[in-house]
Amino acid sequence: MSVNSLFDIGSTSLRAVGEKIDATSQNIANAESEGYRRRRVSLSSRSVAATGLYASNGAQDVTSSGVGVEQFERVRDGMLVAARNEARSSESAAREEGRVLGVLEGALATDTDAGLSASLQGLADGFSNLAINPDSQGVRESVLGRARQLTDTFGRLDQRLGELTTNTENALASNVEKANGLLDKVASLNEQIENARAGGSPDYAAEDQRDQTVKELSKLLPVEAQENRSDGYTLTVDGMTVVQGTEATNLSVDQSGNTPAVEFGKTGVEFTPGAEGGGEIGAQARLLNDTLPGVQSDLDALADDVVKEVNAAHRKGADQNGDTGENFFVDKSGPSSENTAGNIDLNVDGPKDIAAVATPALGTLGGNETAVTIGQGDFGDSSGAGNIEDRLTVGSDGSASTVEVSSISSDGNLPGGVEGGTFDITVEDNANTGELDFTIDRPDGSTSAQTGVDVGSDGTTITLEDDGSGNTLKLDVGTAFADGDVGPTETKEFSVTVDNSLPGNTGPAQNIADVASDLTTGATDLAAGVGTQVQEAAAKEEAQAAVGERVQAQIEDVSGVSVDQQLSSLIEQQQQFAASAQVLTTAREVSSTLLSIAR
Repeated sequence: MSVNSLFDIGSTSLRAVGEKIDATSQNIANAESEGYRRRRVSLSSRSVAATGLYASNGAQDVTSSGVGVEQFERVRDGMLVAARNEARSSESAAREEGRVLGVLEGALATDTDAGLSASLQGLADGFSNLAINPDSQGVRESVLGRARQLTDTFGRLDQRLGELTTNTENALASNVEKANGLLDKVASLNEQIENARAGGSPDYAAEDQRDQTVKELSKLLPVEAQENRSDGYTLTVDGMTVVQGTEATNLSVDQSGNTPAVEFGKTGVEFTPGAEGGGEIGAQARLLNDTLPGVQSDLDALADDVVKEVNAAHRKGADQNGDTGENFFVDKSGPSSENTAGNIDLNVDGPKDIAAVATPALGTLGGNETAVTIGQGDFGDSSGAGNIEDRLTVGSDGSASTVEVSSISSDGNLPGGVEGGTFDITVEDNANTGELDFTIDRPDGSTSAQTGVDVGSDGTTITLEDDGSGNTLKLDVGTAFADGDVGPTETKEFSVTVDNSLPGNTGPAQNIADVASDLTTGATDLAAGVGTQVQEAAAKEEAQAAVGERVQAQIEDVSGVSVDQQLSSLIEQQQQFAASAQVLTTAREVSSTLLSIAR
């Protein structure tokens, strides 16, 4: 080996080791730089054919080897990066769905008094109590309060859904704009990187930045990257090319339909994410096109069921005004085949307008058939008072009337203020033909006498009770007594027992209570369905996050920077540099010795 070869080998070694030291130093300096990929210098031997002045005979044919830099490269595993981006896209989609549905789940919460199921059960409890106390104004006021709470709850949920939809639409538009900026950035970096390569000086910092941009983009879209050495990265989403070389196809949001649609530029092709994944944009598109409209539809259907079923039961009852056939709820937007959660309101003006009781015909099994009981007393069973029929009837002209009041409600109840009870009646003869005298001992202990009561063929009545306000309870004696029923010197007794005001058939109130109670299942199912979706989204997010972390760890193993390893390599390279320098020192000493000999 000639002295010249020794100089050449030593100098190339110093340059090569210096390149490695530079790369290692850069790695250490950028150990915490986000997106930085480790630089690596690959060395290879190189042939040096030289003829030296001091070579021995035949030395010109000797080939000695030096060292050179074969490659300076970024360490990167494309498959791992693609797997990481895919996991990141799915994780972001699940997180976005969980975030939006979590807000909705909180609004539908079943464990609060303001929840939909609690409001429905409150209405059920109110009507159930009304079925027991149909005349209580306090109970009726409570029913109205519970009904208002239910309509307010439906309205609040409808408003919350609308707000979530609007917020999600705004977030979608913002993410599409952000994604377009990232797509343009990748296209610009493609141009910058390819220009640098064409100039013979690769721009590795720009390549790091491009990878980091694609990583950020994967949070928004399920983007796939393919590297082409001629024009950089080609990015595709759902099979559609969004970046090729220096050209980018921007996304747009079409608001012309019932729900927004994300389209690829002016192609008219819509981005349709699958059942899961798709990045934040995919999740938002899925929420706006499927999930939120589905919940809105279920909520409106439940509101429609509440209105129709409660109204059907309410129309069969009578309110305290005697009105029947009235709806309890109404749609504020006007007549519609379907009622919506945001438009239902009360159709009753006050507590008396609540139809709580049924309207059976008087004297039927559904009415107060046994409201009056005649105790025959001294008259026995076959004469006189024994012919009185035990029933209530409306009006004084009823042919079979025995006991009547000035105003009997349609359910057969006595009017307010008139008390029932057992009236003990003593009958005496009157000196006038066709007349009898009646003494009435009332249940409250008071006594009154009515003399000269006409019991002729035209008939008349005696007043059992009068509360002083026009509400009067009377006994029709015209068809039951005759003057000859009581002798001139005798008295006879009988009793009339009139039940106090009865609740009547409160089936309508109880039916509404049953309907509202049954519909709480629909409210619970609606909340449970959203809750299940939240749990599924959380599970998917956790699973994809675990996949992403595992793949990221593999990426760091392959192309990340370990400061400890780099410092160890730096020490080794320093030793190599020192050794190479020693070779040059030795070559210089040999050269000096030879020169001194020549002198």
